[in-house]
Amino acid sequence: MLYSRRHSIAFAHYPKTAGHSMVKWFRATFPDAAFVKPDPIHPVSHLSVRESLDKLGIAPQPLRFLGRAGRNAVGSLARHILPFPQPQLRIIGVVREPMAMLVSLFEYWQSYDFGAEPITPLIAAAKTGSFPIFLERAILRRELPKYDNFFDVGGQAWANTRLLDLESLDDDLDALTDEWGIESPVARLDRCNVGPRQVRDLSPYLEEAGALATAARSYFGWYYRRQAATAASVRRVA
Repeated sequence: MLYSRRHSIAFAHYPKTAGHSMVKWFRATFPDAAFVKPDPIHPVSHLSVRESLDKLGIAPQPLRFLGRAGRNAVGSLARHILPFPQPQLRIIGVVREPMAMLVSLFEYWQSYDFGAEPITPLIAAAKTGSFPIFLERAILRRELPKYDNFFDVGGQAWANTRLLDLESLDDDLDALTDEWGIESPVARLDRCNVGPRQVRDLSPYLEEAGALATAARSYFGWYYRRQAATAASVRRVA
């Protein structure tokens, strides 16, 4: 997480969701920003919201050492009877269509030269295996976090979180800066760290994945439910 203490705002980065572009924008907009846990090699950080809040020492105390089910239960109770203050820290994140993200991550890790850097089993599966082998580790073995787990969207860990969609990122970011009163010297996001090729047609990967594609959509079901709810809300307003 990239954190501006002065402005009480942070950016949490899920892999292959315009992280380098957002970090560049965030640093230009909030010059005091620093990573909660800097990566020794890369100019981004994939530390989850929960881990970042714990390291900053600002996670709601009754929730810090509970599992997800416990946090949800306590958070639900807290809304009614516990005097927790509303969190002041604002968190920005970006999500994208899960299958597009998985294909992008697979191709990126396939082509990246890690050198002597240790490779995790999930990265090794992308480097040396097929897309189904990579999906099996990412989804069935749960080695890649779900969006809702990474951002703690499903619980009560942090209320002031806004997730932008990669497909409409510039427009979403413009709307957010207007809503939050953020003045940025950056007019539009730069395209940084783009993969070796932009995969537009996912059908070959979906065919290769077979039933694992359905499992991946189920694993990232929160994203699709969120999209459906947003579409329904727009239709009601219209």
